Amino acid sequence: MRVTARTSFGPAARPIIAPAAGERYSVGMSVVVAVDFGEKRIGLATSDATGMLATPRTTLVRKSDAAAVTELARFCREEESGLVVFGIPRSPEGVESPFAARIRSFAARFARETGLDVRFHEETLTSDEASRRLPPGARREDVDRTAAAVLLEDYLAHARAEAR
Repeated sequence: MRVTARTSFGPAARPIIAPAAGERYSVGMSVVVAVDFGEKRIGLATSDATGMLATPRTTLVRKSDAAAVTELARFCREEESGLVVFGIPRSPEGVESPFAARIRSFAARFARETGLDVRFHEETLTSDEASRRLPPGARREDVDRTAAAVLLEDYLAHARAEAR
């Protein structure tokens, strides 16, 4: 993946992670699942089949990678998803955070074990945006799934823009 564009939400524009050479943003006519990965909780959001709407869905409590892969795979099967988008945090300068390697490792394991298409998209400030959208004192679980929806909204907007 390479940095090629700027997002439009958050206090300042920031780089996104674009598909590698020869790849395209993908939405198609199936549900896209977005993942806000954390060591304690994993927020999930889904698109509608048209790729127009993103909805916060659930937050998984992460016990182990194996259990998380199983739960996420079950969720993707139930939602009939063909694409899973993992958020990758970056600094304001565009450098991936140290936690990005951990997310990429988990996503690779997930892809290997499920055969589902996995993509990565910039997620910096999604939790901040999610917190602004929720009432004060919202539970962390609500913030995590809403952050996944913010991530998915941005991914879908870039996919629509590329399709034009």
